[in-house]
Amino acid sequence: MTLRQAGGATGIALLGSLLSGAFRDRLDVAGLPPQAADTAGESVVAVRLVAERSGAPGLIASANGAYAHGTALVLLVCALASLVSALLVAGFLPGARSAPAAPDMATPAADAGQ
Repeated sequence: MTLRQAGGATGIALLGSLLSGAFRDRLDVAGLPPQAADTAGESVVAVRLVAERSGAPGLIASANGAYAHGTALVLLVCALASLVSALLVAGFLPGARSAPAAPDMATPAADAGQ
């Protein structure tokens, strides 16, 4: 249970950092004063507040696109992690390599007729 909780907290922190970094990289803050640009890079809510105060018309659209890009990136990383995990489980699952072969269904029917 402890490993599960620690893994969950670590995963949330890493994925949140990835989302935040992707959001900041894609956000177009051209034409804003440096302090307003730094504030806008903090969150989607901060972008909306800065857009209201500064009157920047494309800032909210840029924030929406940046957030969608960050979310897509996080989901891609989650999908890849799930795929790798599934492959590891399939490879290391006890008895996965030594599973008995399925019986040949055609052989008993052929022997019964003789």
